[in-house]
Amino acid sequence: MLDAQGLLLMGGFVAVYNYLGFRLAAAPFGLSPGVVSLVFLAYLAGTWSSARTGRLVVRHGRRRVLIVSTAVMALGVVATLSAWLPLVLTGLVVLTAGFFGAHAVASGWTPVAAPEARTQAAAVYNLAYYAGSSLFGWLGGIGFALAGWPGTVGMVLALVAIAAALATAVLRD
Repeated sequence: MLDAQGLLLMGGFVAVYNYLGFRLAAAPFGLSPGVVSLVFLAYLAGTWSSARTGRLVVRHGRRRVLIVSTAVMALGVVATLSAWLPLVLTGLVVLTAGFFGAHAVASGWTPVAAPEARTQAAAVYNLAYYAGSSLFGWLGGIGFALAGWPGTVGMVLALVAIAAALATAVLRD
């Protein structure tokens, strides 16, 4: 089930970064490609959140921190629906922090959950992580083509909800 976290959450994360630029370049924002490319500075939120996740895990447990990080990711993606640019960008930072927090927990938990096959477990997690990136990074564009930015956000929220439900139902510290 930790592999599913990587697959689903990374897929949603990549879909946001793949298609948010198209939204920001269009009305009502009309940002230039150079300015749109600056959204990748939001990755710094991931550096901050993943570094703090370990302390939170010690205090609150892996499962709880994973679920809360997933909820933070959902809040961030919902904020990107706004027509107010500062809220969209804040939402991206929040989503990024939530994703990297969840990823830090899931990727760190994977070898612990399979002590007799640590290397293989980590490899399968990475395979799922990059498969999610490829598959859902692409499918986010289908959502965008069919329903605009809300279509992509809807897909990402579905992925996040499935990941949270699986973590809640299956994972135990």
